[in-house]
Amino acid sequence: MTYKIEQFVKKIKSAVTVRIGDNSIDFPDGEILAEAAFGEPMTIDSIFAENDKIIIRLVKNDRINDVNWIGEEQADFF
Repeated sequence: MTYKIEQFVKKIKSAVTVRIGDNSIDFPDGEILAEAAFGEPMTIDSIFAENDKIIIRLVKNDRINDVNWIGEEQADFF
């Protein structure tokens, strides 16, 4: 299964570097980043500029299944 990040990154028109832990992936713009697929659910932790590049730091989204179909938090019964 593949996952995509938040689609607002399509609006970024300059070069973007994505950092996941110690790894870096370069993208020519946010539109290409929005099309990229990741092997696990990721969420944006921070966005900042560094040396004329936009840096987006991603972290694993551990809360992807923390709500049920009506939007309430999951409850453990056992």
